[in-house]
Amino acid sequence: MAIKAGAGKKCIWKKGVLFFASLLTALAVTMRLDVAEEAEAGITNSVYRGIYKILEKISLDLADRGFVLTVLTVCIFAVYYGFWRKRGAEPVRYSRLLSLFLSVMYTGGVGFSYNNTLSVLFNSSIRLLKTAVLVPGMYFLYLTVINAFYLLLCSDADIKIKDNRLVLFYRRHPFGLVWAVIMGCWLVHILLRYPGTMSYDNWDQLSYYFGYFAYTTAQPVFHTWLFGSFIKIGLWMGSANAGLFLFVVFQSLIMSGVLARSLLLMRRWGTAVWLRVLAMAVYCIAPYYAGYASFPIKDFLYTAFFMLFVLYLMEWADEPEMFRVWNRGMAGWAAAVSAMMLCRNNGVYVYIPVALFLLLRQLRKDGVKKILVPAICLLLPFGIAKGTVGAISYVYQVEKDSPKEMFSLPFQQTARYVRDYGDEVTDEEREAISKVLDYGALPERYLELTADPVKTTYHAQTADELFDYFKVWFGQFWKHPLCYVEATWNQNYYVFAPNIDNIVYNKDCDVGKEIVRDTGLLEQVRLEVPEWMHGICAVMVSYYSLLTRMPVLGMFNNVAFYIILLFIICIFMLKDKCRREWLVMLPLLLSFLIILAAPQIQNQPRYAFPIIYTMPAVTAFYKWRRAREWQRR
Repeated sequence: MAIKAGAGKKCIWKKGVLFFASLLTALAVTMRLDVAEEAEAGITNSVYRGIYKILEKISLDLADRGFVLTVLTVCIFAVYYGFWRKRGAEPVRYSRLLSLFLSVMYTGGVGFSYNNTLSVLFNSSIRLLKTAVLVPGMYFLYLTVINAFYLLLCSDADIKIKDNRLVLFYRRHPFGLVWAVIMGCWLVHILLRYPGTMSYDNWDQLSYYFGYFAYTTAQPVFHTWLFGSFIKIGLWMGSANAGLFLFVVFQSLIMSGVLARSLLLMRRWGTAVWLRVLAMAVYCIAPYYAGYASFPIKDFLYTAFFMLFVLYLMEWADEPEMFRVWNRGMAGWAAAVSAMMLCRNNGVYVYIPVALFLLLRQLRKDGVKKILVPAICLLLPFGIAKGTVGAISYVYQVEKDSPKEMFSLPFQQTARYVRDYGDEVTDEEREAISKVLDYGALPERYLELTADPVKTTYHAQTADELFDYFKVWFGQFWKHPLCYVEATWNQNYYVFAPNIDNIVYNKDCDVGKEIVRDTGLLEQVRLEVPEWMHGICAVMVSYYSLLTRMPVLGMFNNVAFYIILLFIICIFMLKDKCRREWLVMLPLLLSFLIILAAPQIQNQPRYAFPIIYTMPAVTAFYKWRRAREWQRR
């Protein structure tokens, strides 16, 4: 093992180094990029004046922070000293590299959140000094957290729960009780936000389903039909409210059932009680879970089936013959994967690499003669999804939408390039871009945190126009590669910024109504909060926001926390040579790439839900598999 106890004299970190690291960390976590203006001192000597300015700026920046920094430094030093010196811990393999990466990403995020550019980190001597504090300060923090977490997962330490009626009932009904508890907790939120919350996407879907707008593939065809059907059932019952309420209950039953299944698997793996209790608490309380139970957004059901798909991969980690014969498990797999692809197009891009890998593995093990059954099992979800979408498209005459959603990232990079280097764009390049996007509007439409305004100018008519555009896009990258890096990083720095809250909770069913106000849809579908409940939704949103900002609790409601945890588990698997387990990580890593390519992550944490919801189970899976790998050795 890489972490050793009781070897304090051999510790690579000296006391002085640890104290200095503690001071840097205290400064880093409280760092602001504002630079105060120093008072004029009448110094004529340029050298003396330069020294005076730096000292004054540092002094003003530290004003009224001495006590807080002292307390923080002492507390952090106690942690660093206790872990690195007394315990004699040594960094696990790859943890230094990941800590450096995370500290650089954190520092870049500080720059982008301040002024949407990396240059702010270097545009003055005092900011350069702050950057020099941020990177090593956060490096030591991440390094300590990563290694302490590895030690925790390696240990057999656990909590004990005394036997009582509830515990005995749980042992007899481990799935049903957990499912009921999760759903019971969520039902409180669903009732208090009756009939449910809505978004612009939901109103788009209803306008497609009821024929007020053209039914296109801009929204997932199946989810649009499913959601619209529930609203239609509500209308048959005499109230669209009933339809919306039934839908959020329906999707919550599915999601809570999948989460209960994850806890059942943790129990089978012998996962530590503390980790299972923590996962259960997060499932029941965290607003990213309970707060979205009443939100009929497509990402919620997609995440449920994505997680079920990953849970099947976990269960079959030791069963290379899993696709040789058709069984109940394969039927569940086909249902989960096809539903995942039906609820969001992203599901196709997640499943294709996994299916190819599994098919090639079966081909290598069994040869061509025995590949028929595995091929059918792996390809069946594509057939189910394609057939379902085809049937709905035929009945509702669904039109194909433009591919602009897929190209959000390159469009965003082009827009930033035109804004910053428009004077260098040639006539040929301008013409190629203009055939795809509104070139003249790009500088004004470009918003650093979302690609939506830019992608709405898409108007390409042929594949050749797109091909010419991408030739220009590729060529401009080599002229100013940092511009593309900044465009991508600026839009996505939230995914590595645990210091920034990504809060968005749609209040009620009125959100987004304005886009269909003049269509007649609101007269046909009367979704409204009962008068006596007015104000409750605002209270609930305020409650979710408070929990998100709470110390410790808020981290379980932070996108960056789960993304960083994903990267940490990945290096742990590399370190412990858990090769078979990488198949389980593949869908999550692909989901991370999808987040980067999505139109935005700020105020849209739902794009990260596949990772957020799955990480508790992934952490338990790694702990189980690591223990098995060490037993084999």
